[in-house]
Amino acid sequence: MTQVQESTSYSTHIEGFRFHPMDRELMKYLLHHVIDKHVSTLVPIGTEDLYSKEPWLFFEGKKERTLYFFTELKKKRRENTRFVRSVGKGSWKSQDKGKAVCSERGSILGYKRSLRYQHLGSPEDGQWLMKEYSLCEEVKNKLRQRHRGYKENYVLCRVKRKRGADDPITQKETIESEELNAIIDDPLKGSTDPFTMTLFNEDYNRQFLG
Repeated sequence: MTQVQESTSYSTHIEGFRFHPMDRELMKYLLHHVIDKHVSTLVPIGTEDLYSKEPWLFFEGKKERTLYFFTELKKKRRENTRFVRSVGKGSWKSQDKGKAVCSERGSILGYKRSLRYQHLGSPEDGQWLMKEYSLCEEVKNKLRQRHRGYKENYVLCRVKRKRGADDPITQKETIESEELNAIIDDPLKGSTDPFTMTLFNEDYNRQFLG
């Protein structure tokens, strides 16, 4: 089983736990990724080419509204700094110039940029949002000098699907036996297992508390 599969399985099947990192924590994950430093399998960040297909295809079979990916940006031409933003019949359009993301000491680590999926005339137009995290040039320059094999054009993306008209659940006072049995038969999948929780707490302490 690969690291991505392990992390996705863990985040999806442990009831009550949500991956909700701060911007500076996401920037740290990106920094570790581009220098091939180990990122915990408890962290549900996959590696995908987000510009290979439309965003909804990455959400097939998943319940999450928000997914996190490392992806490599591809330049339109080798000699310039513009990147390919088209995907399928649509494209990701920037919504701002980017906001600085700082470390605990106030140093700029990189920038967070907002993008929106655009395909005029399609029901998917505007229904997919992205936050793209990229390292600043000063950090990149230091990494180039210190780490051979540094992954130059990688970013971390948080992709979110907006709430659709068919999402709200209509409340009802009765419950079918089939649904009740399914809830009862569905275990908490490790969330009450002391060994699993010990591993989770130890890894969390290493990641965030040092």
